Amino acid sequence: MKIEEGTVVGLNDNGLVDVKVGRHSDCISCGACDGAQHIVVQALNPVGAKVGQHVKFEMREVNIVIGAFVCFIMPLLVAAAGVFIGRLVAQSQAMDVVNLEIAGGIIGFLIGVVGVKLFDRKITNDANARPKIVEVVQGR
Repeated sequence: MKIEEGTVVGLNDNGLVDVKVGRHSDCISCGACDGAQHIVVQALNPVGAKVGQHVKFEMREVNIVIGAFVCFIMPLLVAAAGVFIGRLVAQSQAMDVVNLEIAGGIIGFLIGVVGVKLFDRKITNDANARPKIVEVVQGR
């Protein structure tokens, strides 16, 4: 588990809170947030933190690695598989190899993007995958 700190900036009706987190070394090397100085994550709130309170929350590191793989690597792997399948189909049917490789790559990439969206829906509804507030930091 990775412990992070942030400030509660909003309460949601579904029992989650919005926590504003400053970027750190992991975020800087990722670059997925377009250089934002702060990001907002939705976290479970079992301690009853209120807006404006500084909190510590835990995130499962495996979720970060799996999420990065699914978002960045999986679509490329599926696109490469599409290119390979397009080549096999073209060779077996005596068709233009390059055009079917391109079509296979595009179709594979689109399938990969749909896979990312399905993964996002699954992980959004999984309470175990969400960050969880573990304590309110006093004196801030």
